[in-house]
Amino acid sequence: MKAWLCGLDDEEMLSVSSVLTFIGVEHSASFTAFHLPDFIVIGQTVECAQLDEMIPIITLSHSLVNIDDDKTEDNVWFCPLPWRSQDFWAVLKEIQQRRLLPQPSGVNLNLHVRHLEALLIRQALLSAQGVVSRAAQNLQIQRTTLIEKMRRYNIDKSEF
Repeated sequence: MKAWLCGLDDEEMLSVSSVLTFIGVEHSASFTAFHLPDFIVIGQTVECAQLDEMIPIITLSHSLVNIDDDKTEDNVWFCPLPWRSQDFWAVLKEIQQRRLLPQPSGVNLNLHVRHLEALLIRQALLSAQGVVSRAAQNLQIQRTTLIEKMRRYNIDKSEF
């Protein structure tokens, strides 16, 4: 299995990385490391995420603001740290079983692209330590374009 790590602080990154490494899950904070992950781990400080019903999400917080439809809600697991091996194994087993179920015939490309764009913006802001101009430079877009996209996806630079 493969996992993207998004919006984790240093302490969360250390804890999550050690557990994932121990159980043999490939993981990376770089969104270019994998074509598509099996699941995404979102840090505790991330309150709102543009969710794609196709990719399971494990959040370290107790809640996410942007969960309104049943399909998306069924694809999110709330797993605050510290992780207990039995509980986490149960979540991974459920994620793996869902991958084996038949997928819908179509993919909502627009939703998928928005989700990926929001994740890439968060990653760029994280690596730029919240400096918008540096994040825009890393994404190879104009600073004003990045600011507009941050508004669209409700991303606050103070999170980073």
